[in-house]
Amino acid sequence: MNLVVQIAVAFTSTDAPNPHPSNAAAAGSAAGQAVETNTPSTSAEIASTLGPTGMLLLLALAVFAVYVVSLSLHPNAKCNRCKGAGRHHGTIFSYAQRPCSSCKGRGVHPRLGRKVLFKT
Repeated sequence: MNLVVQIAVAFTSTDAPNPHPSNAAAAGSAAGQAVETNTPSTSAEIASTLGPTGMLLLLALAVFAVYVVSLSLHPNAKCNRCKGAGRHHGTIFSYAQRPCSSCKGRGVHPRLGRKVLFKT
């Protein structure tokens, strides 16, 4: 039996525990069959079953999953101080260069989500 059906049967059954296991199994399967015929099949029925809060939660979960995939594919962002060059040019003597102190000459920083979620 499907897990969702078992949970639905558990919530809809308010009777006292039945001491006869064969009767309980028969009642549970009958209730499970009744629930299975009423399961939503189209996306509109699923959306109406979830309600606005459930849909918002599902959307937030999907956005978070896409963000985590984005972090795994592109973990670094361009350094803002040196514009990704990894070097600073002098103000007075513009030919003079030094490594960027913010990114240590790499030109990239780890993204904020990477720091928070992956602790690197």
